[in-house]
Amino acid sequence: MIYRFDREKNRVIPCQEADFKSKNILERQHIEKWIENYPDILGEELLVITTEYDKFDKTNERLDILAIDKEGNLVIVELKRDDSGKRADLQAIKYAAYCSTLRLDDVCELYKNHSNKRGYGSTDEPRQKILGFIENEEFEEFSDRPRIILVARQFRPEVTASVMWLRKFGLDVSCVRLSPYEMGSGEIAFESNILIPLPDAGDFIVKTERKESRSITVSQEEYIRFYQSLTSRLKLKVDRDYSSPQPKSYYQIPTGKSGIHYEWAFHGRPRSSFGVELHFERGNRDSNLELLSRVEKHISQLEADLQETVTVQKNWGRNWSRLYVEKHEGQFTDELKEWAVQKMAILIKRVQPVLDAIE
Repeated sequence: MIYRFDREKNRVIPCQEADFKSKNILERQHIEKWIENYPDILGEELLVITTEYDKFDKTNERLDILAIDKEGNLVIVELKRDDSGKRADLQAIKYAAYCSTLRLDDVCELYKNHSNKRGYGSTDEPRQKILGFIENEEFEEFSDRPRIILVARQFRPEVTASVMWLRKFGLDVSCVRLSPYEMGSGEIAFESNILIPLPDAGDFIVKTERKESRSITVSQEEYIRFYQSLTSRLKLKVDRDYSSPQPKSYYQIPTGKSGIHYEWAFHGRPRSSFGVELHFERGNRDSNLELLSRVEKHISQLEADLQETVTVQKNWGRNWSRLYVEKHEGQFTDELKEWAVQKMAILIKRVQPVLDAIE
């Protein structure tokens, strides 16, 4: 229940719950526009790419809203004015399937066309806008598993049961309820609530579902295979324990010293370079700088051994420091594998005695 405070009469007045239809609130002309202009209504920060998209191959069906989230996922938003009906979930799944083949270049083109059509001003660099919005540093390309957000005033049990079942299989489907209220004087207020997953348990549910769902993207599988190849080759040169690679763009190798590790890492979006690195990531900035200074004394010899220019980054992030050599290559080539293993073996052999001397 929403209450309105009448300051002049110093009283609280309960607002009467309403429906959108009786108040002549339309799905496309009103609710869709609200979300397009204020996507935070859905409970998170989204970048709307396009609306009313109907250019799918071999069908004239029309997607309400296509957006992206901060993690770099495509988000299908399906709107129903009051009642979700019995097939809102199926309809959204079809749109998700249609959009599953969209790549970054496609999304950039959709965003540019939509911005020009709506008169939002020049969007000459949609790629920079999109990549600047995404906070996930490992993002390279949209996956083939878009998220789905269903929006309605009320949801039928058939829909909520299907959504809960789909989530068990790792499909990110959410339900957002918009509840309108009569405020008087012709004004309408509405409340936005995330119905599924339950807000209080949302983080726990999402983490549990991700743990149960073991599916990973093609790009993540490539990272695992790439770092498996590197570690198996490096072990022949530097005998130590190496952990199993994770589906990430980087791989860390412990030095035996807290807060210090070696790292292989791809950089750029799309990835355009690869680094062989030594990271100082203790919580204290001065401590990281002091440790880095010990290794810096050996930079000349290290560069001679590596036959590469070593870049020293004293202020990296909030407190961290690092040094690295870099190859401008973003593909999983045999040449890159050989280079990465050779340089990491030299880095470890040259730097580890210095680190071992640290108390």
